[in-house]
Amino acid sequence: MMMGRVRQFLLAAAARVSKEDREYVERSLPPALQRLFFAMSVPDQCHALRTARCAEKLTVGFPEPVDPAFLARCALLHDIGRKKGDLDTIGKSFAVLFAALCPERAHACGDGGKGLMSKKMRVYFHHAEIGADMLENLGFSAEAAIIRRHHEVPAEDDPPELRLLRKADAQS
Repeated sequence: MMMGRVRQFLLAAAARVSKEDREYVERSLPPALQRLFFAMSVPDQCHALRTARCAEKLTVGFPEPVDPAFLARCALLHDIGRKKGDLDTIGKSFAVLFAALCPERAHACGDGGKGLMSKKMRVYFHHAEIGADMLENLGFSAEAAIIRRHHEVPAEDDPPELRLLRKADAQS
């Protein structure tokens, strides 16, 4: 787990969105959703791109039918609840440590505290709900339903796109 977090930090520090990445986003998302994608920080954009590409690979040989375009949209948008400036790489690193070392205090801080740290912890813990609300406001309720649940405990009735998104997110 710790090595995975170190890998995430190093990937965030070196994050760059290439021309090919931009073209992939433009092919995969309509303009309104592109604006949400590009409102994320560059490290979050790169993570979302890795997640989308990983999810695409996971569909090969998957035993259930999957809508690849829908899966790509969900993967690209799964972290839009963290906009640029909400939780930078250092802030996210601190949030991860705070949540791991003092989970009750971290949750209390994010679930009703006041001030900048409370806002950052709220975004850390609730970015899935925040992003889903943004998507619902734009009329993308199917994507919102997947994104809202991507950090929840898996359930037996989870759609295949949600199961693939969770797996790709964990690997990216």
